[in-house]
Amino acid sequence: MWREQIDIISKIRGKRDRKLNLPVNENELSRFRKSVVEKFGKDVLPQQYYEFLQTVNGIEFNGLRVYGVDLVYLDSKPINQVDSFFDANETWESIKDEDELIFFGDSDIAWYCYNATKNSFVELDKPSGELMETFSDFNTMLESAFSVALD
Repeated sequence: MWREQIDIISKIRGKRDRKLNLPVNENELSRFRKSVVEKFGKDVLPQQYYEFLQTVNGIEFNGLRVYGVDLVYLDSKPINQVDSFFDANETWESIKDEDELIFFGDSDIAWYCYNATKNSFVELDKPSGELMETFSDFNTMLESAFSVALD
């Protein structure tokens, strides 16, 4: 379903002659995955996030930001500047408290994360960090975030 939501966002942006970022290629994805393993000790990111990156390398729409691959791993500059995964995770590191959180995106009012401590995908209130919603997987979390942005 999130792919259909991206199509809708692409059509909306296209009306203003704005395009979405291209997907990451295999080499870029491989370099990014290698760095994930180096940082976390193993590949902790869900396959569904990699599938998102192979559809669009990050997106910013109506206050929602879903992070893309950091510039250092890309062969060429993306069409749109979007927040990058590692940079954003360094920025939000201070709100982690006792839980190990991996941030995939944010909006004006929420963070979209994986809580590795509790093995769940979550939406947290911004800035309090309070739990707003729990999701079964990355795709469900992404669909919820896009739904809010498209309303």
